[in-house]
Order: sequence, then C-alpha cells, then structure tokens
Amino acid sequence: MNEEMTFFYNRILDVTSFGSILTKPFCFYILVMKTPKYMRTVSYFIINELGWNFLGNLIYTLGHPIPMMPAACFRIDGLASNFLQTEFQRFLYFTALATTVLNCCLGFIPTFIYRYVTLAFLDAAARVHPFWGFLCCAVLQLITSFLVAILFFSVWLPTSEYRGELPQDTRNLFCYEEGPKLAIVMYFFYAAFGVFGLSVTVLGGLCVRELWVKKSAMSKTTLLLQKEIVKNLLIITGSALFFASLPFVVVVFFIYNSKLPFAWIIVSNALLFPLNFGTVYALLIFILFKSYRKTVVDIVRSVLQAFKRACAVCKTSQDTSSTVMPLYLVSRPHAFYTR
Repeated sequence: MNEEMTFFYNRILDVTSFGSILTKPFCFYILVMKTPKYMRTVSYFIINELGWNFLGNLIYTLGHPIPMMPAACFRIDGLASNFLQTEFQRFLYFTALATTVLNCCLGFIPTFIYRYVTLAFLDAAARVHPFWGFLCCAVLQLITSFLVAILFFSVWLPTSEYRGELPQDTRNLFCYEEGPKLAIVMYFFYAAFGVFGLSVTVLGGLCVRELWVKKSAMSKTTLLLQKEIVKNLLIITGSALFFASLPFVVVVFFIYNSKLPFAWIIVSNALLFPLNFGTVYALLIFILFKSYRKTVVDIVRSVLQAFKRACAVCKTSQDTSSTVMPLYLVSRPHAFYTR
C-alpha cells in the first residue's frame, strides 16, 4: 500500500464528509419540522435510515479505517486515531462502523413491511399502537448489532499474534484472524445483503399489487398519495441497493481475499459509492417527495430574498455616504484648505 495514495484517499474522504455534513442535518430538519400529516409515520422510518447512514459516515470520517492489504488488518487514520490508544478500542470502533452499515441496509425492510401492512391490513393495523411497531424495529436492529459484535469479536486478533506479513509501521493497527471464522463473517454479510435485496423486492412488489387491487376502494386523492409514497420509496431503496449494497458486497469479497491483485484499489474505489450515498439519499428525498421539494424551494427562495435585501441595504448605505459628503463639503468649503 502506497502512503501517497493513502494521503490522497484521505483527502477524498474529507470532501465526502463535507457533502454529508452539509446535506444531512438540513434533511433531518426538513423531515422533523416540515413533514405533512399524511407522511408523519413514514418519515420516522426515513429518519431511522438516514440516521444510521449519517452515523456511519461520521464514524468513517473521524476514523478513516484503511485496509492494510495484503494483511488482514486495518489502520485507523484521522482524528479518532488520537483517542483510540489500544487495539481493542480500535476494534470496537470498527465494529461500531460495521454495525451502522448493516443496520442502514436492514433499516429499509421495516419501511416496506409497514407500507404493505397498512395497505393490505388497514383495519388490523389501525388497532395496533405505533409504539409496538417501533419497538419491534428497535429490537431487530439491537439483535443485528449484537450478532455483528459477536462475529467480529470471534475473529479479532492482537497484532502480536498475527502470523502474516505486517507493514513496517504498526501504529494504529488492529487485525483479524484469517481462515474459516473470517469466512463466516463474510457469508453473514452476504446473507444480510441478500435478505435486504430480496425483502425489499418482494415487499415492494406486494405494495404495488395491493395498490392495484384496492384502487377502486380508495378515493382518487388517497390513491395518488399512496402511489407517490410507494414509487418514491422504491426509487430510493433501489438506489440504495445498487449504489450502496452491491459495492459493499465487492468490498467484503476483496477484504476477505486481500491477496488478490489490485484488491486495495478496488476496495478503496468501491467504498466511495456507499460513503456518498447518504448525500444522494438526502437529495432524492428533497426531489422525489412533493411536500419536501416545495419546502426546500420555499427555504431557498427566502434565503435568496434575504440576501437581496441585505445587498440592497449595503448599497443604500453606500449611496447615502457618497451623497452626504458633497453636501458637507459645500456647506464648509474651508475644510479643504489648510494654513
């Protein structure tokens, strides 16, 4: 691994983090404060997905875990490296990052479960308090986090016990045990990505089917609203599948097969897609949903009008200053002369 390439890659990650920090907090504000009533429950699921994505981006930005191929090790660069003094702390940091990745992917599934249940079993869903639905989602993601922690702990290996070739500089490193245990972790992530893709495909198809079957039982306004929500969720989830989940499959494969040619370059480039997906996700929310799009346009228009008023005030003050000075000099012409 070339240190110059690592430095350049770290700067790319800094640019990525700038886009994430710029868009996601604004998106959170729009979702929390400007969501219409008919989308209130759906917005909770979107906030959950965006929250996991933002947390993962933040952890990666602060830590910059760099794969040290061909060794099955990672180096923590960035600000977090100043605080993570032991290998176990660095291992926990990376485990937290992997947890956010998996929860971000699986977070799309409850969204479609809720959408399908409310379309297919509206009367039964109305009798269940939303709290129980949110509790089930929280329990699912806690179980996922627990499984990730157990699997990663089973393959964590102190650097002193690593038998492969290590780089000369072993600062800020932590390693994993190569072999069958690491293969289990790889297949676990493959299974999670597969469940994500299969679930959203099946549930999305079922939602479309329910809209088709029950279109005569809905009012025109309700049908249009439901179609808009389902269509937009399918577009957003499809983009997550192709621009975040599939690149992660490539990353996991080459991390496991770290001795393959160009493995480091492939992993580094593939990671840029999911790292930038959160920004794309926020932009898709603004563009696709009419209510959010209108709110963003109104905010931008208000900011531009405020900027124009500020410019007009500055210009007026400058014109006033240039007008007052000649009058002053006319009334006191001797001010220009000195003895």
